[in-house]
Amino acid sequence: MDYERQQHAPIYEALERFRKKRVVPFDVPGHKRGRGNPELAQLLGEKCVGLDVNSMKPLDNLCHPVSVIREAEELAADAFGAAHAFLMVGGTTSAVQSMILSVCKAGDKIILPRNVHKSAINALVLCGAIPVYVNPEVNAQLGISLGMEVSQVEKAMDENPDAVAVLVNNPTYYGICSDLRTIVKKAHARGMKVLADELMEPIFISAETFLCPEWRQVLTWRQFPCTNPAEV
Repeated sequence: MDYERQQHAPIYEALERFRKKRVVPFDVPGHKRGRGNPELAQLLGEKCVGLDVNSMKPLDNLCHPVSVIREAEELAADAFGAAHAFLMVGGTTSAVQSMILSVCKAGDKIILPRNVHKSAINALVLCGAIPVYVNPEVNAQLGISLGMEVSQVEKAMDENPDAVAVLVNNPTYYGICSDLRTIVKKAHARGMKVLADELMEPIFISAETFLCPEWRQVLTWRQFPCTNPAEV
């Protein structure tokens, strides 16, 4: 990891440069950096609404990043030891659906836990993929569902060798992690992709567990809990 480069925040720095130029926008959003809606500026603060602007050349475009957004994605990938990183808007739903739609097409099988986020179910509807559910065990004392056991996933892979991918909640909403490293190795040995929904990871576990070589080949959705990737 390039620690010196990680001290930069390209998007924030570009927004600060833009703010100082006193540009008057003639496109969305309609509050025109707070001038068109003083009530909103009073509620959120002038600095906040002053930085709420649309895509433009100095600020890059998320649909086709070539400058500051692309640099931020490269920094994120470097921080997590990943081959690539893509910034998302639209929350977990769009991120999980993008992962699934990137590897599954109509008729493809995907192995996933029965307690998967509903965005994954919606993605299957959109692309026509066929779910192969793994039912996680339940902790009787706590009354919560656990993560997928390696033996359960391996059984599903053996019974469905034509599956194209495995999706893992890591951790679950209760903070239960699966043995992702072993699942990745077994899936890759069978030519299957691995998708990891790690939305809850910053809440429950340390990012240190993420830095293993096998995960450079895992599509992972994560939420950034801080503004400086060097802190992750």
